[in-house]
Amino acid sequence: MPASHPVSSRPDRRRLRRWALGVPLLLVLVSGLLFVWNGVLCARGTVPSAGVAETARPEAAPLPRAGERLRVLAWNLAKCFVHHGGIAFSSRVEVERRVERMAALIRGERPDLVFLSEVVTECTPCPVDQVAHLARATGLPHWVFGENYNFGLPFLRIVGGNAILSRHPLEAVGNPDLAGRQPFWVTRNNRRVLLARMRTAAGPVLLGAMHTDSFDLGNNLRQTEQILGLGVGVSMLLAGDFNAEPDSPSLDAIAASRRFVGARYGPATFPADAPERRIDYVFAPAGWKLVESRVLEACVSDHRAVLATFEMPR
Repeated sequence: MPASHPVSSRPDRRRLRRWALGVPLLLVLVSGLLFVWNGVLCARGTVPSAGVAETARPEAAPLPRAGERLRVLAWNLAKCFVHHGGIAFSSRVEVERRVERMAALIRGERPDLVFLSEVVTECTPCPVDQVAHLARATGLPHWVFGENYNFGLPFLRIVGGNAILSRHPLEAVGNPDLAGRQPFWVTRNNRRVLLARMRTAAGPVLLGAMHTDSFDLGNNLRQTEQILGLGVGVSMLLAGDFNAEPDSPSLDAIAASRRFVGARYGPATFPADAPERRIDYVFAPAGWKLVESRVLEACVSDHRAVLATFEMPR
């Protein structure tokens, strides 16, 4: 007689197949919901964050006075090369070593304000808060940060954007979306402008950390005009990565506003190892006097830093 088979064997196989299909689908669904949760509810978006470096213990810095000189540095840090694409990341030791080199360069120039583009505050595979680390290491304890992107899951993500470090207290103002901004899951070329306020003896100055469109010059112009519109009627200082060369429409718009002073022309800043294009600038309010403008030769990032010294009006 033929051997008999257990009656329950066929239903068991069906049950196993359902589990084999159902568990991966459930994981995909849960991951998708967490991804949306992180991008919509966990991201700060247009609300900047601010703080004071805990270990700096700075002396109380007086308000910048009339006739005083202010040194301003602008630098695109290229995320300190923490991300190599896909799921490839640098080690924590490598990034901290690179941040220390950047901090040493900044300390040596003794700036009062530092505008940072492409800086990362959170990266789960390489947990180095580059803004907080630089604020402590440079002796510029006051910082403001604005997200351009917050990508991933609440417990596995990377957060990056623009930042300002300062010797003097700062007040976070906003981090508004710029023209052409895409949904939160698009990280490439998605831009906001970080705005902060610094008080001086002559009145407040609105600070704008720039990192505008790097692919579409037409949209770059729209973003520049949008930023200029945010500072109408107030003293405004713009610095960072403008992604526009000196003769571009965006730089024409800044010059035509007659609201700024700074070095439009000068040495190239990108790429750092063999600069061919000048796309990084510092522009102070009209009425300030440009004393000096230099491009630093260090190649720690893929951009070279720009340092400008201004004399505030008497």
